[in-house]
Amino acid sequence: MGPSLAERNRSPPPGRRGTQPQTARRPPCNCRAWVTRRLVLRPFTRDDEAIHQLVWADPEVAGPFSGGGTLTLEQVREWLVHRFLQAAEDDLGFWAVVRAADDALLGLVALQPYVPWWIVWEHDPTTRHRRVEVELSYALGRPYWGNGYATEAGRALVAYAFETLGLARIAYGVDGANTRSVGVMRRLGFRLERNLHPDGAGDVVGVLDNDRA
Repeated sequence: MGPSLAERNRSPPPGRRGTQPQTARRPPCNCRAWVTRRLVLRPFTRDDEAIHQLVWADPEVAGPFSGGGTLTLEQVREWLVHRFLQAAEDDLGFWAVVRAADDALLGLVALQPYVPWWIVWEHDPTTRHRRVEVELSYALGRPYWGNGYATEAGRALVAYAFETLGLARIAYGVDGANTRSVGVMRRLGFRLERNLHPDGAGDVVGVLDNDRA
């Protein structure tokens, strides 16, 4: 589960800077999708209603991820329509995380733009940032926590963001008490720092620079 500051506001030693992830293989289709060692990351379809029980009906997953409550199945059906349309025209968005061995839907992963007005970066505390950033977020069903799936999916999206889209960096924050999410940031090579904004006390902000940009 990957709660983020952008999700929450919208609806630790430092890690290695600029780590370049292993590139995921593209599956034989014309969609923006990837195959990693154990996973397939693909666009959502209207048939992916299992995401309701995995993520949106579970308060321990949906609450931290979205900053709100759970969603009904009807709301998730509408959400799936929006994700399907978004995938057809947007380079960013949400992808279904599927286990390759048995085609089981595990959760979701996303790249999303946002303006972090609630973040004061520790490395640049005097500047009020109004630039558009891109965050990496994810949410997996609880049965699939602790298996390294979030890190594996995250590496694939970081590679896409840097190598295909040419983004200069990915930057986002999580609740510092969420040790699982902080651990994912660290394993992906994010530089970790405190959020100095008064509304972000206790938050950990991660920045991953694209050394090739």
